[in-house]
Amino acid sequence: MRTRASIALLLPLACLLGCTLPNTPHASSPLSGNWSNWQIQTGTSTIVPPTALTSPPTGTYLVGAMQLQGSQVTGLFQTNAASGGAGIVNFSGSFDSTTSVLALSSTPAYLGVQLTLPANPTNLATGNMTVGCQPPPAGGASCNVIALLPAAGAEIAPLNGTYTGTLTDSASPNMSGTGSLTLTQSTTPNADGSFSLTGTVTFPSNSGLSTDTLSGTISGEGITLYDPTPGIVPVVSLTASTNPAATQITVSNLAFAVTASDIVTFTGTLTLQ
Repeated sequence: MRTRASIALLLPLACLLGCTLPNTPHASSPLSGNWSNWQIQTGTSTIVPPTALTSPPTGTYLVGAMQLQGSQVTGLFQTNAASGGAGIVNFSGSFDSTTSVLALSSTPAYLGVQLTLPANPTNLATGNMTVGCQPPPAGGASCNVIALLPAAGAEIAPLNGTYTGTLTDSASPNMSGTGSLTLTQSTTPNADGSFSLTGTVTFPSNSGLSTDTLSGTISGEGITLYDPTPGIVPVVSLTASTNPAATQITVSNLAFAVTASDIVTFTGTLTLQ
């Protein structure tokens, strides 16, 4: 083993402006009535929305849970547009199945989202996000800053099943090989809008490392897993991301730590079997 380093007064929502929206039915709405995991983010350009989601998300983002009941939508998102930085914000709005338009507004109303959902839920929904200031406290300074930003988002399908692929230890290539990750995702969100994950990771057989039980969360595309028994060695942790269809997991850091300074790390891409 070897030593290695391992870690805006918002205008009413009616002010939401967007590009012309096609009047085409949503053949298979991702808002099926169940809670679903979503990631919405603004583009780095003021002209076009992002062409792909990122993990961690860039720009102004919302990651969390959304549910459809009739035509009414509720959401619970983590966002970096909250007062004082990152925070958890409640949303409500509607989905029009004839135009495929999803419209959401935060409580308090300083964030608004309008997206046109694609017929294929694994494709990106595009539209805009309105970002303004939260209402000031009594006697506080007024706020009239508002921004209308291009945005994109997607429902992230549940992570359920076994993912396999090559896990690479760049420091010791001889320890690299086929590994796997088996996961089950909760159907209901946590208080912060994330979804719980449980599962097992199997390291490459030639690494000499054991299979380990993991638990953690997924929020948007971002995945964080860890050994549920802290303080007991080895300590295993994983940072990764998935795609909207949840058919692939990109492992950015899978760490097997015997001590704080004796850590083996793997990266790789795992595909749903």
